[in-house]
Amino acid sequence: MIIHLLISLLFAVRAVENYEAGEELSCKFKMRDPFDLQRRHGGIPLPLGVFTVQKEGFPDALPAIRTALSHVHTRSCILQGYRLEMIVKDTHVSLFFGRHLCKTSQGMKALFDLIASRPRPVAILGGQCTEVNEPIAMALKYWQIVQLSYAETHAKFASSDSHELFPTFFRVVPGSRNTNMAKCKFVNHFGWKRVGTVKQNDQPRYALPHEALTTRLEHGFGVKIAHTAGVNWEQIETVGAELDELKVCDRRLIHLFFRFSRFCERDVRIILVDVDEEMAATVLCAGYHRGMYGDNYVWILPGYHSDKWLNKTHDNCTAEEMKEAARNHFSVEFALTRRDVDTKIIGNTRAGDVWEEISNLDPNNTWRGYLYDGLWTLAIALSHSMGDNAEFSHHKMIEAIDNSSFQGLTGKVKFANNERLGLVDIKQWSEGEYIPFAMYDGAEDEFKIIDSTAKGWSPPLDSTITERRREHISSLLFLAMSLLALIGIFLALIFLLINFRYRNHRFIKMSSPNLNNIIIAGSICTFASVIMLGLDTRIVSPDVFVWLCYMKTWTLCIGFTLSFGAMFSKTWRVHSIFTNIRMDRKAIKDSKLFLILGVLLFIDICVLVTWAFLSPFSYTVTELPHIFPEFQPEDNIVIIPEVEKCHSSHSGVFQAILYVVKGILMVILGCFLAWETRHVNVPALNDSKYIGTSVYCCVVMSVLGLSTSVILQERVNEMFSLASFFVIFSTTLTLCLVFVPKVRCHSILGGVIELARNPVGNEPRAYRRGLMKSVVAKTSQPMSPQPRS
Repeated sequence: MIIHLLISLLFAVRAVENYEAGEELSCKFKMRDPFDLQRRHGGIPLPLGVFTVQKEGFPDALPAIRTALSHVHTRSCILQGYRLEMIVKDTHVSLFFGRHLCKTSQGMKALFDLIASRPRPVAILGGQCTEVNEPIAMALKYWQIVQLSYAETHAKFASSDSHELFPTFFRVVPGSRNTNMAKCKFVNHFGWKRVGTVKQNDQPRYALPHEALTTRLEHGFGVKIAHTAGVNWEQIETVGAELDELKVCDRRLIHLFFRFSRFCERDVRIILVDVDEEMAATVLCAGYHRGMYGDNYVWILPGYHSDKWLNKTHDNCTAEEMKEAARNHFSVEFALTRRDVDTKIIGNTRAGDVWEEISNLDPNNTWRGYLYDGLWTLAIALSHSMGDNAEFSHHKMIEAIDNSSFQGLTGKVKFANNERLGLVDIKQWSEGEYIPFAMYDGAEDEFKIIDSTAKGWSPPLDSTITERRREHISSLLFLAMSLLALIGIFLALIFLLINFRYRNHRFIKMSSPNLNNIIIAGSICTFASVIMLGLDTRIVSPDVFVWLCYMKTWTLCIGFTLSFGAMFSKTWRVHSIFTNIRMDRKAIKDSKLFLILGVLLFIDICVLVTWAFLSPFSYTVTELPHIFPEFQPEDNIVIIPEVEKCHSSHSGVFQAILYVVKGILMVILGCFLAWETRHVNVPALNDSKYIGTSVYCCVVMSVLGLSTSVILQERVNEMFSLASFFVIFSTTLTLCLVFVPKVRCHSILGGVIELARNPVGNEPRAYRRGLMKSVVAKTSQPMSPQPRS
C-alpha cells in the first residue's frame, strides 16, 4: 500500500514538472479500456460557457471547440474524474450596410443567462466582437469568472489600465503587443532608422496600438519617426495632403527652395500603416498618384487575413494602378497556425494532423487554431484550480493561465499580463498573392526570415543617401596660382634689389626710391594674400583657418593701400608740379607723400581693428544647392556641397566702408590725377605716365575682381582662379610699368642698358637743365595759357 502511494505521488510530481516545463500533458493513448472511458465521461460536470455567433455565412466556432474537447477527454490525463460541458450562447450579429455588427444587448443577455444558470460556469470561452467582449469583461470581474477570447485583438485590452478594468479577461489570440514587436523587429532587421507612419484617427482599434508602436520604435530601437500622418473617413479628401508630408522632395523643389523646404527634411521611404481595409486601399491609391510606390518604398500594412480589399474597385485608381501601388507591400498579422507541422503538440498529436482535422470541418474559420488552443488552455487551468473535494478556486485558475506554457496548434501557448505571446506572420504581396516572408515568435522573442527571395525586390534605403561633399580648391589650381604668386614675389625682390643698388641714379632718385620700395612691399603683400586665399582646413586646423581670415584680409587691404597709395602720392606730386609752373622752384619732398600714405593706412587700420573687435571672424560651413547625380534617377543619392567660409556678422558694413574709402580717395581721385597728367613725359619724373597706366589697370582689375568674387562665391575654384588672376595680373603689371622703364634700352640692337651705361647718373648739369626747360615749356603751354611777363 505504501509503495502504491509513493508511485502515485511520483507520477503526480512528474506531471506537475512536465506542465511547468511546457511538455505535453498526455496519456499517450494508454486509456484503451472502455471502462476507463465510461468512467471519465461519467465524471463530475464542469460547466463551460461558450459565446459564439450562429449565423449563416459567419464562421462557426463549435466544430473546432468540439474537436478540442474530444481531444482533452481522450488524449490527456488532465481533469481526471471531471468532464467539461459546454453551455453555448449566441451573441447574434446584424447586417448593416454590408458589414456585420455585433449586438451588445444580446451579449449581455447571454451573460446574464449564464450567471443565472445552475451550476454557474467556471469559465467562459469567447466572444468574438469587441462590442460584446468589453461590457462582459467589465462585468465578470465582479463574479470572478475567467473569460478567454479566441478572436479579440483590440488594443484597449492591453492598455495601461486594462488589468484594472478587465482583471479576469484573457485572449489566446496574439494582440497588438505581438504585431508591434514584429514590426519593430522587421524594421530593425533591415537597419532602417527613419520611418513614417499613417494612422486612422477615428478608429481606436488602429490608433491605440499605433501610439504604442511609435513609442517602442523610438525608445526601444532608436528609430526616428519622421512624421505621423493622420487620416479618417470624415476628412477623406485630406489623405493626399497627409501623404505629401511624407513624400520625398521633388528635384526642382530642392534646386529652387532647398533652404526653405520642410518636406526635404522627412524624405520617408519606409511607411508603417495602421488603418482598416477600405482606408488601406485609399491610402495606397493616394500614394500611387504621388509616386510613393515602387522599389524605393516599403509599405507595411496590418494583416487582414484576406486579399479581397485589393481586388475592389477604387474611385481614383484603376485596377492596374492599384496593382502597381500594392506591389511588394508587407502585411503583419497573427499566424493561423504554426509552421512546423511535424511538432508533437498537446495531446501527443502531430500539429499537421490536428490542423487538417479541424480545417476539414470549417476551412473558412480564421480562428479555428485559437479555438482549439483556447479550450486546451482552459482545461489545463481548470485541472490546476480544482482542489480537494471538487473545490474550485478562481484565483488559482487566473494564476494557472498566467503560468501556462505548452505547445499548441498555434505555437507555444504562453501569457504575459493576460495577453497571449504568440506567432506573427509577415507576408509580402508578390504576383497577386501573399508569400510568407518572416515570422516572429512572441513566446521566445525570436524573429527570423523565412523567404527573402521575392522576385525583383531588395531592401531599399530608409531615406535618400545624403553625401556631404566639402568643396575645396583644386590642389593643382592652388599650386599653379601659388607658383605664380611666388614668381611675382621673386620679381618684386629683384626690383627691390635694383632700386636699392641704383638708388643714387638720377632716374631712380628722381622717381622717389623710398616710395618705390613702398610699392614693392605692397606688391609682396598682395602676392602673399593669393597664397593665403587658397589655404583651407585640409592644410590647417579650423582655429588656424580663423587666423588666416584675418591675415588674408589685412595683407590684401594693406598691400593694396601701400601700392596704390604710393602711386597715388607720386601722381599727385606730378599733377601739383605741372598744373602750377611757379612751383618749379619749390620741391615737394617725400615726407609729404609719406604723410598722405600714412593717412590712408591709418584709415585702413582703424576700420580693420574695429571690424576685428565688433564683428570677429568665425569658421563656418555653408551648404550649397543639392546635386542629384544623373546615374541615380530614383533620387537615392543627393550630394550636398559645402564650402568653408570666414563668417562675420557685420562684414558687409565694414567691407562697404573700405570700398568707399578706396573707391573715392584712390580710384576716383587716382584716375582723375592720372588723366590730368597724361601728357607729362619728363625724364626726371619718368614714371608718371606709367603710374597713370597702372592706376587705370588697378581700377579695372579691382572692379572685375570684386564683382566676380561676389557672383562666384559658391564656386570655389572659379572664384579663386579669377580672384588670384586679377590680383597677380594687376600687381605684376604695376611692378613692370613702374620699374621696367627704368631699365631702359638706348638701342634695341646694341642692348645698351641705361643703368649699365651710366650707373651713377651724373649727366652734365647743363644737359639736365636744358632738357627740363624744353619739356616744361612744351607741356606747360596747353595747361597754362596766360602770357608770360
